[in-house]
Amino acid sequence: MDFVQVAEEEGEEPIELPAEEDGTLLLSTLQAQFPGSCGLKYRNEDTKAVRGVRSNEGRLYPPSSEDGWGSSVFFCVFPKENKRKSDDNLENSTAKTKRIETRLRCTDLIVLGLPWKTTEDSLREYFESYGEVLMAQVKKDMKSGQSKGFGFVRFGSYEAQMRVLSSRHLIDGRWCEVKVPNSKGMMHQVPCKVFVGRCTEDLTADDLRDYFSKFGEVTDVFIPKPFRAFSFVT
Repeated sequence: MDFVQVAEEEGEEPIELPAEEDGTLLLSTLQAQFPGSCGLKYRNEDTKAVRGVRSNEGRLYPPSSEDGWGSSVFFCVFPKENKRKSDDNLENSTAKTKRIETRLRCTDLIVLGLPWKTTEDSLREYFESYGEVLMAQVKKDMKSGQSKGFGFVRFGSYEAQMRVLSSRHLIDGRWCEVKVPNSKGMMHQVPCKVFVGRCTEDLTADDLRDYFSKFGEVTDVFIPKPFRAFSFVT
């Protein structure tokens, strides 16, 4: 029986995987040792370039029909969106998320439907439960001084802003809407926020991040505390 030397990444210690009688390596054999992998590649000794291994109908074919797999060490190919659960990858994912959050700066949020009695102090007090409030303002008529029924709030952290955008708000006995203003002068983009229902208590933020990262970059995961059987993924 022939064996193929396979490592998860180039430079790591390889594992020998058994090849089939026809010299091919089953994709299922590869995935049993490296979950999520979808192929193999290797470093060509002559050109120093990376070459891919031919794959067809669940089988990986040796690069040479004469020498078979040879003594080369092959390393795994993973889908670009695939996030594997290892400590190193988790750290890289966290660092990447922090860089994304740095780019997504906090912006003024507009609060619509405020009761006439709401003051700037009471507005600030309400939103301070979500995080540091840098600014809370109730817009008023310049002549009468009467509230116009809306205001603005700005937070000190992007995480606090996303928690506010992911929640409903009962302010002074009235349901209010909080969102990013659709102003021509503002170039802020609202991240795509997905509601996830029927969550179980053992579901963690890392579980959600790992699952949804296959569809794109995940910038925030919010699970309400105390547990309420739903969450939001941005």
